[in-house]
Amino acid sequence: MFVTPDPRTHADLRHASIAMTEAVIRALSAPGPRSPLDPTELASQVAAIDPLPEDGASLDAVLNELAPILEGGIRLGDPNCVAHLHPAPLIEAAVAELAVGVTNQSMDAFDASPAATFVEDALVSRLAELHGFPGGSGVMTMGGTASNLLGLLLARDRAGDDVRTHGVPQNRWRIAASATSHDSIRRSAALLGLGTDAVIAVPTEPDGRMSVEALRDLTDGQDVIAIVGTAGTTDLGAIDPLDALADRAQELGAWLHVDAAVGSGLTLSDTHRGRLRGIERAHSITADLHKLWWMPFGASALLVPDVAELRAVHHASVYLNRPEDEAEGQLNLVGRSLDTSRRFDAFKVLVALRTRGRKQLGGMVDAVLDLTQYAGEAIERHPELELVAPPHTVMVAFRRVGDDARNVAIHRDLFASGEAVIGRTTVDGRVALKLTLLNPSTTRAQVDALLDLISAA
Repeated sequence: MFVTPDPRTHADLRHASIAMTEAVIRALSAPGPRSPLDPTELASQVAAIDPLPEDGASLDAVLNELAPILEGGIRLGDPNCVAHLHPAPLIEAAVAELAVGVTNQSMDAFDASPAATFVEDALVSRLAELHGFPGGSGVMTMGGTASNLLGLLLARDRAGDDVRTHGVPQNRWRIAASATSHDSIRRSAALLGLGTDAVIAVPTEPDGRMSVEALRDLTDGQDVIAIVGTAGTTDLGAIDPLDALADRAQELGAWLHVDAAVGSGLTLSDTHRGRLRGIERAHSITADLHKLWWMPFGASALLVPDVAELRAVHHASVYLNRPEDEAEGQLNLVGRSLDTSRRFDAFKVLVALRTRGRKQLGGMVDAVLDLTQYAGEAIERHPELELVAPPHTVMVAFRRVGDDARNVAIHRDLFASGEAVIGRTTVDGRVALKLTLLNPSTTRAQVDALLDLISAA
């Protein structure tokens, strides 16, 4: 039932691990990015399963019964699975999830995760250094939304007088962000008591980067507490001019938060790292490791140049981070996080980074960025396709020649048939299709074949 020093539990773990591995291999060995099952059929299969039966069954029997669930998912390793910022995870990182789950360390208190506490602290310090914060630190979160919320919370608390104690005062505080910034920026403004109207949506240039001129005009005379720069927008992958944003933040006395959920992976690349110039001037950075670092969900980090900034979320608890223990130097990561109980996700990251190394990961980043550039060029050459904007990172937006209804139908038909899982969005009021190329093993020939499939649909 649980793993203990008893050898019988070790045998149970081995059997369960092998059984689960074989079930996953069977599910992911099928051809194509997904099985052509319609939503009604999938819902019917799930509805037939009792989540809490009166009596249990063997794991082998359960996995056999649940095979349609694994088989009904998306197969991320397929070259035609290109819809979202949702990569196939590195095998070593995925396997490390077993250790995370079985050991079940809780990242709130030192006495619930002694070695794990030091590992996460060391990992976020190294990540901070890689992003231009020597001596910096941070905290792991479940995803970019949580990291962005925490970064903007630090900005809000810096703007007010003891906001944690007294609440948000009457104010005209504003957050300036690109009109194409992630929706979590507006959601964070709402959760922080500022309201979505507090977000100034700054127009972008035709290539998707924030307009610095518009930023200056729209923030003139406003009480701006934070500027958010995006390093890799969701649809076009655009990287805002971070140096110019840092200049404006400095002029306004505002916090600069960089949402590098996508772009943080560029720090691994000797070729592309310079495209993030100015990120080192930020007050906080979101870095998603489950995007261009190929980790399983969830693995994100909020990075800061000085760990003292995270005191804004510190709260002393008599049963976790006891003041008398911390006075003697004990490190309890609950004092940096919006969460209490939290997984040891740093372990899977540590295993994968130690296995691959920066150079190999950087080469993977180079490969997918090069492939995306090729896809943009191929689309421009294709008589039935039109490029929406030049690709910047790993996303390329385009349209099949025709009206919006035609493009919506292509997206839906390819998904329903199981032939391709591509993205669909809206750019400048028109429907656009999207490829998000995260698999460094995908070839140019496979990209060409996918584009031919789309044009013929």
